[in-house]
Amino acid sequence: MAFRIVTLGDSITWGQGLLEDEKFDSLVMAALAPTHVGEDITIERSAHSGAIVSAQSGDPQFPGEVPESSSIPLQCDNFNNAPEAVDLVILDGGINDVGVATILNPLALIPPLQARIESACHDGMLALLQRVTAKFAKEGCKIVVLGYYTILSNKSDPLRLPQLLEMHGITSPRFISDELFANGIVARCEQFFNQSTDALQRAVSDAGDPRITFVPSGFTDENAIFAPASLLWSLTPTLSPEDPVAAARHLLCAAAHPSPLGIFAREKCDRASVGHPNLAGAKQYANQIAAVIGV
Repeated sequence: MAFRIVTLGDSITWGQGLLEDEKFDSLVMAALAPTHVGEDITIERSAHSGAIVSAQSGDPQFPGEVPESSSIPLQCDNFNNAPEAVDLVILDGGINDVGVATILNPLALIPPLQARIESACHDGMLALLQRVTAKFAKEGCKIVVLGYYTILSNKSDPLRLPQLLEMHGITSPRFISDELFANGIVARCEQFFNQSTDALQRAVSDAGDPRITFVPSGFTDENAIFAPASLLWSLTPTLSPEDPVAAARHLLCAAAHPSPLGIFAREKCDRASVGHPNLAGAKQYANQIAAVIGV
């Protein structure tokens, strides 16, 4: 008899930049092994970098490591491998609907960040959970909804901030001091973390299914990017991505964006791991999930 794990969502649940055995669903599988001796434990991962909770998007065209706005609801809808026999569903979603560039840009004021977060992390997630609970109907199936983290915090090195902004095509305007602009970015990152946490928790509550549990990341300000105890992938001194999948992703990005005009998309794709959980961050998520499912 097999214990089956299904992973849905965006680049966090996909495990951007991580090797297969480093992804946190793989770490959860390893943690389950001692209590499931003699049983196969399987992972079926439909999560994809760049995926959104909007049902209006389509299926992905490229491998999961290449960011694209595919649909998380379709990940659920298209899962037809005996969903009634799945034991654990791990999912997340919402940040790509809001937009990382929007979170990092204090001048992105319309529509307001608050409205974007509520629409994606409550309304969008609630609609997704209604699909997920209908699809994965096993009484004992546990469904965990993961929270996000503060991308940049007041513990982040401000001198490295331009590296992250340039990745997303953002520059500090001349009429605003660098310090004021940086403070605005940190405030928006904190707003996204706090409001998305609240919205996701309310979506879980409003779904009304006791099988669903919200699982916070457990990250602190010290764990943000460019912070002393960061749990996120960063950049090397030569501005190259530091994850072990970088070389393989470079080839995938070149194939996904072959046009000479696609240079910005290729460069951004090459560095797609930046700001995502590194191995220590994946272990943190795995520990949070394990605690909730009783491992």
